[in-house]
Amino acid sequence: MSSPYGVGSDAPPTSGTPGIQRLLFVSDAAVAGVDELPPVVRGVMDAATEVNVLTPTLPGRLAWLADDVDRFRHYADERLDTVLSQLHAIGADAGGAAALGSVVTVIADAVTAFEPDHILIALHVSQHANWQERRLIEHVENRFRLPIVTFAVDPAGHTRTADGPLLLCYDGSADAKHAIEHAGRVLGGRDALVVTIWQPTPAVESSGSAGATDSAFDVVELDRAAADFGERIAREGVRIAQHAGLYAKPVAVEAAGPVWKTIVEIADRHDVATIVMGSHGLTGLRPMLLGSVSSAIVHHTDRPTLIIRQCTQQTGRTPH
Repeated sequence: MSSPYGVGSDAPPTSGTPGIQRLLFVSDAAVAGVDELPPVVRGVMDAATEVNVLTPTLPGRLAWLADDVDRFRHYADERLDTVLSQLHAIGADAGGAAALGSVVTVIADAVTAFEPDHILIALHVSQHANWQERRLIEHVENRFRLPIVTFAVDPAGHTRTADGPLLLCYDGSADAKHAIEHAGRVLGGRDALVVTIWQPTPAVESSGSAGATDSAFDVVELDRAAADFGERIAREGVRIAQHAGLYAKPVAVEAAGPVWKTIVEIADRHDVATIVMGSHGLTGLRPMLLGSVSSAIVHHTDRPTLIIRQCTQQTGRTPH
């Protein structure tokens, strides 16, 4: 088999055994049917040995004050039945429960009891997100330090079901390298774009025409060096992706505004299936993927995302 994304070989080697032992599926929204599951999300579900579904009861502040929580419990129970029926329909070994309380608290209880190695979170699309969803991914990422897959569901139960390449954010850091390797283990055999973002040098004002010319020349040279460096880093990422079992090609681009915005624009341009990123990392020149960037990406795209930390603080082990 040959892919247009492959570089140097018809079939990339695999770097590990695919699969997820225990998947915690936090469903704040349910899809209308299994056909609405994004391909990458379906792949994550299929890779899991066991799935535990958690449907949080998420009453708004007014409901708490008006003691109108039972209605939201009913919604959570209905959502649990819907999600479990869908999972059983695709042959997943799944159980679960509805839970009342803040999302982070009920997730913490589930993590303690179930000990998952991955967390899958179904959220409302950004314009319909409820008050407890704000900054949820950032809180979950920082507290539990487990690989997180997110996807967004609109009020009609629809999602983005693009089946394009993976978008692998790579900046040369160990965290980004681990994210690509992990994606290969879980989603191996797919096409991928290895994207490196380089940032232009800020213009420096200089008095006098000669000084201005020299300053402009320096900026051009620095930008050329940054672009060359970005291309080298992207090619390095392709080698890592190939070794991880992915068909990859490099994409090095200049940041057009905030890094998260550039990544989202590239994802839309290529209609990618999912965005894969580490939580933290540095390019050789400037910071690129910080927690705030991954959080911003989640909140500005309805595409599935996969956020991977290099290790967990809870156990000191590398997720697998």
